[in-house]
Formats: sequence, structure tokens, C-alpha cells
Amino acid sequence: MSDMGKQETGRPDGRHGVVVVGAGHTGQDVARRVVHVMSVTLIEKELPEGELQEGLTDARYIRGDGTSGLVLKEAGIDACYAFIATTRNDDVNLEASRLAVKARVPEVLCRLRDPSRVHEAVALGARAVSAPEAMASAIVSRIPGVVVTTSQVGLGQGDILQVLVLPGSPVVGNQIKDIATRAYLIAAIYRDGHLVIPHGDTVINAGDQVLLVGEPETLGAVASYFRLGGAQFPRQFGRTVMLWAPPDDATTTEEARWLREVTSTASFMRVALPDEPAGTSEPWPVHLLADGMRGDGSATPQALSPLLKVQPGIYVLPPPKRGLLKERGMASVRSLLDVAHAPLLIARGTHPYSRILVAVADSASSWRGLELAFDIARLLGSRVTAVHVSPPRFIGGDRAEETAKKVQARVNELARLFEVDLECLLMEGNPVREVQKLAEDHELLVVARGRGQSNSYLQPDIGLRMVLGCPCSAILLTRD
Repeated sequence: MSDMGKQETGRPDGRHGVVVVGAGHTGQDVARRVVHVMSVTLIEKELPEGELQEGLTDARYIRGDGTSGLVLKEAGIDACYAFIATTRNDDVNLEASRLAVKARVPEVLCRLRDPSRVHEAVALGARAVSAPEAMASAIVSRIPGVVVTTSQVGLGQGDILQVLVLPGSPVVGNQIKDIATRAYLIAAIYRDGHLVIPHGDTVINAGDQVLLVGEPETLGAVASYFRLGGAQFPRQFGRTVMLWAPPDDATTTEEARWLREVTSTASFMRVALPDEPAGTSEPWPVHLLADGMRGDGSATPQALSPLLKVQPGIYVLPPPKRGLLKERGMASVRSLLDVAHAPLLIARGTHPYSRILVAVADSASSWRGLELAFDIARLLGSRVTAVHVSPPRFIGGDRAEETAKKVQARVNELARLFEVDLECLLMEGNPVREVQKLAEDHELLVVARGRGQSNSYLQPDIGLRMVLGCPCSAILLTRD
């Protein structure tokens, strides 16, 4: 393409084109990116044969010194719109930039290998691009799903950051008008492959890619807050620790009190039978309704209505006396299993939770359980072990092995995003037996299950059975 064929944007001052001093890899790469839209002149003292990149056949090449006024005049510095000095010598780049500023080139960019000399370029009137900073931005921009950054916006006074909002972020579910400040601007939201133009009433969702613009000094902290924020457990479900245990159950009550303290939950309440007297101190009683109470002590959703209206963040329950659903001490679990929107903690007194085990499978509910385990680990500084148990190979075959590898990759990806210390185990066998055996070396087990699962001999509720027979405290999260 000839210069006459280029569709350059016209300027009132008549300037057009780009002059690049230094035809090394950086200079040629810059030229290659713009040569198809505007004329480019490359200046280099000596360019060996065969070192001109593909796509630069339309660029003009001048052999000469980029600090020479005559060479720059030949390159058209008096008429160019942008001037870029990209040699490996900072002194050469600064001098060439000085001459370009003197020639009143509107945009002068000076590449510097030594970041301590940035002020020299700024003093000349040029925009400085530090090589280490550019490299850092390039590396960060390749990190998938975390933060993409463009530095030196607005004469170096601003940054643009693209941030993936994770499920634990405190901004999830909030309108922009409730979280935005003068320190930054939400310029765009990318959601499910589509661009969302943000307005004050736009609600931020988990999984959104949010484009932030602001001052470099503060935007990094803003991006970190948007991406993940602090640990939320159990406040993402509610602001109350709800205890459902007999008054004389010291183990369950102690673990509930500890949980309330470490999570800084707003209130501490307990489930009370309809005929119990009102309380005068924490945990404050929430009375079940008499209508709907069963003979075994369990409650129907109607009887639970005062409790559900509180919207607890977590329910703390005692472990069963023996075995499964037909055994004693299961009234609270039976009542809440498929109606509670917050997790159930079966308290066995193994707190604090320094080692957390989470059972994972290739399901949406399982990933929510993993995210919950990561959130607890971030709050307490715990180490997480994720385990996926496949059926024996002679039963599951290649498909089970492929699923296991898929789960492992997803687990490791989430651990990186949530910045959690993780060990991922792939095992074969009976999932209930293998998980319960591993739980002997942990203080907390986290399991998620789908709502409305049956629990029969032929169709067992795997997640429920894991937590009921677990030797340590266990959290059961039920998801739709």
C-alpha cells in the first residue's frame, strides 16, 4: 500500500504519520501495528539484511543517526503526528525526543531502560515508557481471568484495569451508585460475552469483567477489592449465627460462639421451642411455631417461618448420635436440609479449622462448595485439601479419568484466583468412605449437594452421608 492509499485521520495542523527511531524488535513491532493505517518512517544506523519484519514492506526506512537534525528532517519530523524513540540507548532516546519536542511533534514517546530517568523525559515534554514497567504490564495482561492493565494513560496520570469479579467479592449484587467514588470510574462491564454500558443502577454480578479507570496510586487497591475483597463467610448468606442444639450441649454451643467471634457476625441466636420462655441474653431465642412441629422434634417449613425470616448466615447443629436419618439427634438436620439457604455446620468441636477438606465433583453445586471452602480458608488462614473420588477404573473407565482431570484443572484454577494454599487429590473408590477417612486428618469438611436429593439405599445422598459420618466438624451447603 502506498502512502497515497492510506486512510489517515486528518488533523487541523496538517500533521500525519509516525517517525520511529530504532528499528530493533520494539521499533519494528510498533511500526507493524500502525503501518496499515498511517505512514511510518523507521530510522536506524544499521539494519542487517533480512531483519525487517513481515508486514513492514510499506514502511519507509532511513539509514542514519536518530539524533541528527538532518536525518530527522529527512524523515519528516516537521510534519509527523507522532515520534517514538525505541533504541536500546537511553541517552539516544532522550536526545531524539528532545529534538522531536523542539520540532513541536504533538505526541513524543521515549522508551527508557532505566526507570529512574523517567523524570528526564517528562522534563523535556515527552511521554516516558519505562521498559520494566512495560514488561510488567505485558506479563500481567497475559494472566487469564485476573487483571488486565494498560499503564501510562493520560500523560501517565491514570491506569485502566480490567478485573474479573469473583463470587466472594463484596461488590457482587450491589448497584454501581452504591459503591462508586470519585477515585475511580467503572467504564464498562463485559458479561457473558456481551458489553454492558454501566449506569448508576447497574448491578455487578459474579463473573463480570469490570473495566476500571483511575489514578495509579489507588486503582490497584480498588481492583483488588472488586476482584475478591476480604473473606465474607458467612455474611454472603446472612448476618446471624443460628444455634439449634439442646441447652446442655456445651460442645455445639462453644463452637457456635467461637464461629460468631472469628467471623464478626452481627448477631447470635438460637432456635427455641414454642413453649420456651423468652431469653434475656445472647444467644437470643427464635421461637418455632407450634403448628407444624412433628413428634420427633423436627419442624415443617410453616413452623420454621420465624427462623427463615431471620435469614441466618449459618446454622450450627449437633452431630447425630448414631448413623443416618432414622437415628436420634437428626431433627434439626431433617428440618433444614432442603429449605435452608445458608450452610449447616455439624459441630464436633474440632475448631479452629487450620486444615479444611472439601469434596469436589464436576457439578455446579460442588464448585459453590469449593468457593465456600476457599472463603473460609482466606478468613482463617487455613490450608485446603480438595479431593475428587472417582469410581474404580474398571467401572468408570476413560470417562471417569477425563472427568477427574477436568475437575483437577478447575480446582487449581479457582485456587489461583482465590489465592489459597491448596492440595488437590484424585482418588478411586467409595466417595463416602474415602472422604471420611481423609477427614480424620482435618478439622473441617465442606461438602455441597443439590437440593431435593433422595437418600435411599439405591439412591444415597452422598453429600449428606459424608457429613453425618465425618469425624470432624462438617459444613453442608445445599444449592439449587
